[in-house]
Amino acid sequence: MRSSHRSDEGDAEMAEVDDRRDDTDRARDYRALVEYGAAAGIGLGHSLGFRLESLTAGRSVWTLVPSSRAADARYALAGGVLAALIEVAISSAVQAGLPDRTTQTTSQLSTSFVGAVRVDDPEICCEATVLHLGGRTATAEARVFGCDGTLVAHGTATCLLFPIPSGAAHE
Repeated sequence: MRSSHRSDEGDAEMAEVDDRRDDTDRARDYRALVEYGAAAGIGLGHSLGFRLESLTAGRSVWTLVPSSRAADARYALAGGVLAALIEVAISSAVQAGLPDRTTQTTSQLSTSFVGAVRVDDPEICCEATVLHLGGRTATAEARVFGCDGTLVAHGTATCLLFPIPSGAAHE
């Protein structure tokens, strides 16, 4: 409960603290959902070996250890796997920053591949950052780095935001 002697400036600061706590809670809830899916054998994280390393409102970091299950004919990691990693990282960064009872879906994804990842390469890392979070759309970017810090792919996405209807299964 706020005391009545607080200034408007103090109220604004308190609102910012409250918003950060809400963002942290949403990020924690989303992380729990991802971890449940991985443990239950559901989703890309399980199928392709994506691992969520860090998640805050507006930023996520995912890793992947390349393997032959995601190889193309040249024994390189298939471009579609990198695109999926980029999309998962962007979606989670956006989702973690959304208000309660709001969700999103990717409406546009653009990827650029600037280096190869061999299936015997060590872990790769994808970092996604939200650039814009509006009322109806969000935009974000992601970069994929090899173990030596070399950029191997990057991408941008636009996400459509929409309310979760009352009584929906995924509240």
